[in-house]
Amino acid sequence: MSEPGGISGGGSGSDAASREPASRHLRAELHERRLRGIRRLAHAALLLAGETTGIGGPSIADLVVVRRGTDAPVIRTKAGTLDEADALLKAINADLASMSVEEFLAEWGHLGP
Repeated sequence: MSEPGGISGGGSGSDAASREPASRHLRAELHERRLRGIRRLAHAALLLAGETTGIGGPSIADLVVVRRGTDAPVIRTKAGTLDEADALLKAINADLASMSVEEFLAEWGHLGP
C-alpha cells in the first residue's frame, strides 16, 4: 500500500507494515544555504550580530527530509539559528524513529518540499 508522498510502507498494508518507522524510508539532513556576493556578506554580518547579541540571526541551513532510495526531497524548511537547527533536527529524527511514514507526514508535511 502506498502512503502519502508516494512512499511505500512495505508489506501488504497490515498493521505491522503501517507501524514500520519512517526512518526506514526517510532521513533528515541539514543543507548549507548557498549565497553569493552581497547576500552572502549580509547573511554573515546578520548571523554574527545575532549570535553575538543572543537575539538570533538568519537561518544557517535548510532542513530537508529526503527519501532514502532516491534522495528526493519530501520536506524542506529553513532550519533557523544554530541552536534552532540542532533542536529541529533532533525533533524530526526522534519522530522519524517513532512514527510511521503516514504519521510523520501528517505531523510535519505542512512544511512541504
